[in-house]
Amino acid sequence: MKKCFLLGCMLSFLACTPGTQPVKPAIPSGIQQPQTPSTPQTPETPDTPDTPDTPDTPEQPEALKVDVATGAASDLTAFSATLNGSSAGANATIREVGFEWGPTDQMTYTEQASGTTSFSVQLQDLEQQSTYWYRAYVILQRDNEIKTFYGESRSFTTQAKDTPSSSSVPAWAEMPVVNVKEKNNYLVSSADENLYIAWHYSPDVKGPGNKPARNYTVCFSAEDHCPLWVAAPRHSMYLGSSGRTEAYKADPDIPYGIQYTSTSTGGGCNKGHMLGSAERTCSRATNEQVFYYSNIAPQLSSGFNTGGGGWNILEDFVDKQVCKDTLYEVLGCYFKQYKDGYGKSASPGKISFGGRSDVSIPTMYYYVLLRTKNGDTGKRVQDCSASELKCVAFVRAHSNDLKGQAVTSKELMSVADLEQLTGVTYFPNVPNAPKSTYSAADWGL
Repeated sequence: MKKCFLLGCMLSFLACTPGTQPVKPAIPSGIQQPQTPSTPQTPETPDTPDTPDTPDTPEQPEALKVDVATGAASDLTAFSATLNGSSAGANATIREVGFEWGPTDQMTYTEQASGTTSFSVQLQDLEQQSTYWYRAYVILQRDNEIKTFYGESRSFTTQAKDTPSSSSVPAWAEMPVVNVKEKNNYLVSSADENLYIAWHYSPDVKGPGNKPARNYTVCFSAEDHCPLWVAAPRHSMYLGSSGRTEAYKADPDIPYGIQYTSTSTGGGCNKGHMLGSAERTCSRATNEQVFYYSNIAPQLSSGFNTGGGGWNILEDFVDKQVCKDTLYEVLGCYFKQYKDGYGKSASPGKISFGGRSDVSIPTMYYYVLLRTKNGDTGKRVQDCSASELKCVAFVRAHSNDLKGQAVTSKELMSVADLEQLTGVTYFPNVPNAPKSTYSAADWGL
């Protein structure tokens, strides 16, 4: 017993002694030792999906922009003016152009114009010696965005109007008899208020005595919407290098409502100049005046006003009559039934022309010419004797059948006889003009 006790104590002592491994108790036979469970495998971390690309931020469209310039007013008269404007650098569709204007800087009126990079508008029925303000505008549009841009504000002052009377009509050698009176701020014939009269000076060319050179005088018919006649001097001083300006526009000294409204043509006609563009090339401003609608008449395009046409052949002949002393001419239209010396005839009628549907088509065109026989006398025709002068009328029916027809004595007529036909008195300021007689030989025929 004592030995067993001591053995038990020693075993307990060993079990409690530090550093001594405890003895596992024996597993009875027949009992299976439990297996230590294996550590489960950590599942694979799934691939992180790619982050989608951030969409590009759409670029903001460029802001609408355009440079607008308000030009100087031109063609100033007592009652009218032309406004000019331009645009550049537009980055969208130009929807509209025009001008705001008015008698104060508030500019309460609006006039729409045509064109884009260059545009103009003619104002009518203004007050004489009055100041008006204006500025150009341009409207841009891109999709649903619309914006208006303006040029700088400018002003102009209309001219003073001369008191119309028979004494105010210039006594030029080429001027037919014209007695005028005032009608709604314009000059009309005192004998027929349907006839409007205007005379134009070259804006930048001087004549004898350093005076402004006259360009031409026109008598325009409100009934026919066509010039009745145009009177002008012909001289080398009017020739230069300006070329054709193609500056078609309404005459500022004739009511706008009776003139053409566009450059459109019709009735088999094209735009025929009375005083030709090639006869006024001394300056651009001078040439621009011959493109006034008051100087344009409908002329048949296939055989009359074309290369080798009846009128062109006569124009070339007249060009050769220009002399150092000056050639004075009146070009006119006739609107009644007519048959010329070649047996060609034409009948009156109305056509659509120049944006109108009521333009009379001339049945005959004519030239009335006056000059010195010598051509180089150094004298005014008003100071010449009848024997020193020659004058005659060249008359052609408005017919395509005159194409290729050379000028002959068959188309000549005394000035006095033409006066009986047209009712117009020619060269009243040249007392010795031999209007009752003519010699074909004097004109090389």
